[in-house]
Amino acid sequence: MERRHQVFISSTYADLKEERAEIIKALLELDCIPSGMELFPATNEDAWEIIKGIIDDSDYYCLVVGGRYGSVASDGIGYTEKEYDYALLKGKPLMAFFHREPGKILTAKSESTDEGKKKLISFQKKVENAHHCKYWITAEELGGQVSRSLINLRKTHPSDGWVPGRYATDESLLIELANLRARNAELLVEIASIGKDAMPKIAEGIAHGTDIYSTDISFKLGEKKSLEKISVSVSWDKILKYVGPALIGECSDEEFLEKLKLCFYHAIQSLESKNNVLYNSIIVPFMVIDQIKIQLRALGQMAPGVKRRAVADRKVYWKLTSLGESRLLSIQALTKKTVTKSAKLKVDANAMK
Repeated sequence: MERRHQVFISSTYADLKEERAEIIKALLELDCIPSGMELFPATNEDAWEIIKGIIDDSDYYCLVVGGRYGSVASDGIGYTEKEYDYALLKGKPLMAFFHREPGKILTAKSESTDEGKKKLISFQKKVENAHHCKYWITAEELGGQVSRSLINLRKTHPSDGWVPGRYATDESLLIELANLRARNAELLVEIASIGKDAMPKIAEGIAHGTDIYSTDISFKLGEKKSLEKISVSVSWDKILKYVGPALIGECSDEEFLEKLKLCFYHAIQSLESKNNVLYNSIIVPFMVIDQIKIQLRALGQMAPGVKRRAVADRKVYWKLTSLGESRLLSIQALTKKTVTKSAKLKVDANAMK
C-alpha cells in the first residue's frame, strides 16, 4: 500500500535556509511530507501548542544544529531544544545532524553571546549522549545524509504514515460495514413493530400497570416511640409516578428510597385514622425495595445508570429506560379534560372571593 511519512524538521531558520531547502528536497524525493515552523515566529508563545500538534502528527523527527542555539522561550529554553525534548517525550523516531566544524561557520550564522554559546554546547552534548548523530559541512552533504538516514530509520522504526483515501478501507471492512447496515435495518424494523404500550417479553404475565402491589411497612404514629406495622397497597403505575421523575436524570439508591417512602406515606395517609403518621419514621424493608427494583427492571422501565462520575463516588445509580419514560408520560401527562377541569376550578375559586 502506498504510504507517505511526515517528517518534522527542527532547526533554527535564518542561518540554515539552504540546509533546510536541501532537506526538504531530499524528503520530497523519498515521497515524504516535510513539516516545520517556517510560517510561525519563534517568539510567539501561542505557536508552541501548534508546534506540538505538528510533531504529534509527524512520523519522524529530524534535528539539525548549526552555529546558533536559536530563540529562547519564556522558560529560558530554546525552541529547537524544546522541540527535541517534546519529540523525545512522545517517542518519535529521530535523526540528529550537527555541523562538523562549527568554528568555521560564518560569524553572522553563529551565536554572538557567551550565554548562547554555552547553551548550544550543552544542548549538543545532551543530544550526542542520547543518540547516534551524523555530522555535515555543506548543505548538499546534509541532504544526502538525511536521505540515507531516513531510509534506514524507516526500516528500523516502521510507521503507519499517511495513505491516500482510496486505500483507507479494504474489502473486508466494506463487507463488515455492509453487514452492520443490514443489521441496523433489521433492528429498525423490530423497533417499529413494537407497539407504543408493548411490554418486553420478559414482562409478559407479570404484574404491571394498574395491578396492585401490597406489602407491610413500619411507621410511628404521632409522638409514640413504638413502631407500628400496616399493610399498604399501591399500583405499579403509582410507584412509577413517584420514582419515574427522579430516574429521568438518574438517581441514587438513597434518592430512589426517598421517593418510595413518599409513595407509601401518601398511601398510608389515605387510610382512615392514619393522618398523624410521621414521614421520617417510615421504614421500608430491604426486601420490599429489592422487589420493586426487580419488578421495574423486569418491566423494562428501569436500568442501571450509565453517567460517568468521580472515582470516589461509590453510590449505585438508576435511570429510566425509554420504555419506562413512555409509560410514565402516558400515565402522568395531563389530558385536555384535566387541564379544562383545573382551569374551571380556578375560575370558580376566584368567583367565591
